Amino acid sequence: MNLNLRDDDPDYPALTLGNYMLGGGFLNSRLAVRIRQKEGLSYYVGSQLSASPLDKNGKFLTYAIYAPQNRDKLEAAFKEELAKLLKDGFTDEELKAAKSGWLQSLQVSRAQDNELAGKLNGYLFLNRTLAWDAEFEKKVTALTAEQINAAIRKVIDPNKISIIKAGDFAKSTASK
Repeated sequence: MNLNLRDDDPDYPALTLGNYMLGGGFLNSRLAVRIRQKEGLSYYVGSQLSASPLDKNGKFLTYAIYAPQNRDKLEAAFKEELAKLLKDGFTDEELKAAKSGWLQSLQVSRAQDNELAGKLNGYLFLNRTLAWDAEFEKKVTALTAEQINAAIRKVIDPNKISIIKAGDFAKSTASK
């Protein structure tokens, strides 16, 4: 889903953490718990959110690797989880755990020389420093569940999500 979003937009911190809880946190995300762990429909499932620092050119996407016979069940589970999120939102408990995991992932990333060098190199072009990251982290850690839920509901529209499937589905349709 294309988003009219830059990384300095007011909703971006909330959308970042919302995405982390939905599918960006991998094994502890809603999509992974439901689709991979509970129902066993996918080998790998998650979501991504990105926004450009230059243009209002963002995107939200989800992905899954699955056996062809799980295609319809997986799509239904994804749509159900997204509908549940938009209706009920995230809880304070989910938010507390997500903030901790998200901050830890940033610390690990900054400890990797190649990731830190890449970030600093990109920031030279953008005229940013790691102070931008520190300010962004403050915004994210100050968020409430209500703020995240409001941002998700404002931006994510299930009717604008394109679902694309690739693979060999001949056997899965022949066996129906």
